[in-house]
Amino acid sequence: MKHYNHLLVVVEPKRERQVALERALEIAQYNPKLTITVLRLVYDFSYELHILNRLKEKETRDDVLQTHEDKVNQLIEEYRQDKEVTIIPKVVFARDIADGIIQELKSGGYDLVIKAANHHGVLDSIIFTPVDWYLLRNANVPVIIAKEHSWGDTLNIVVAVDFTFNRSNRTNIVLLREAQILAAITGGTIHLVNSAPVVLPSVMLEVPHYAPEVYAKSVVEEHRQRLLKFAQQHNIPEEHCHLGEGMPDDVIPEICRKIEAKVVFIGSAGRSGAMAAFIGNTCEEIVDFIDADLIVLNNKTIGENKSAKA
Repeated sequence: MKHYNHLLVVVEPKRERQVALERALEIAQYNPKLTITVLRLVYDFSYELHILNRLKEKETRDDVLQTHEDKVNQLIEEYRQDKEVTIIPKVVFARDIADGIIQELKSGGYDLVIKAANHHGVLDSIIFTPVDWYLLRNANVPVIIAKEHSWGDTLNIVVAVDFTFNRSNRTNIVLLREAQILAAITGGTIHLVNSAPVVLPSVMLEVPHYAPEVYAKSVVEEHRQRLLKFAQQHNIPEEHCHLGEGMPDDVIPEICRKIEAKVVFIGSAGRSGAMAAFIGNTCEEIVDFIDADLIVLNNKTIGENKSAKA
C-alpha cells in the first residue's frame, strides 16, 4: 500500500451498497492523483452460444458488454457525486470470477484491490466465499475486504503481529510499514495486537508437582516481552500494545472491538488445497469476526515487498 495511485474496485450488481467503491472514494480524499478502476466481471457465455454463428455471437457479446458498461457508468456517477477523481469503468468477460480478478490484477498495474465483505442472508452475518479466499491467497497486491462502515475522523489502525516463528518477524515488519503509510496519510493511530496461545504439552501433565498456571504465565510473559521489544524498535507507544491470552480467532476480534478498530492489517499464509484444509490460515479463521476493514497481505505480496528488512 505504498502508493495509493491505482486502485482496483470490484463491484457486484446485486448489492444495495457498493461498499468497495465507497472505500475507494474515501481513500481518494487523501490522494487527488488517485485513479480508480471499477471492475465488473460478467460470465463468459461464449461456449453456450455454439448454436449461433460467429458473427451473431460477437454482436451478442458486444450488446451485453455495452449494457454492463452503461450500468457501471451510472453507478460511478451515483457514488462520485461532486468528487474530482479519475474513475475508469471496466467490464471483463470471465468464466471464473475469482480467476478473472486475479488476471486483471496481473495485467493492470494496480497497487491495491478492494472488495466488499459478503453477508449471509439468514443471520445477516459476514461470511467469506470461495471468491474471497481465492483472492486473499493469490493476489499480488494488498487486498482490502471492506465492511459497511466509514473510517471517520478517528482512525484506529490495528496491526496483528505474530511471534510464533522466526520468519514471522518479516511479516510483522511489512504489515507495520504498510500501516504506518496509511496512518501518515490519514492521521490514524497504530495499535499492535498479539495473542498468546497457551497449549500445554501433554508430556508435561505427567511431571510431578507441575503447575499449568506457571507455564501459562511464562508463555504470556514471553509474548509480552517480544511485543514490547518490537514496539520499542519501531517507536510504538507501550499503551498502544495489546496482548491477550488465547487463540488468535478469540483474542484479536475481542481487542479490536475494545479499541474500536476501523482497519486491521493481517498476514495470510496463502496456503491452498490440502495445506489450507489441514493447517488453516489464521487470517481466514478470524476475518468473519472482526467488525473492521481487513487489509490482507499474503506471501506473494510480502515476498515482493522490498521496503522491509527482517
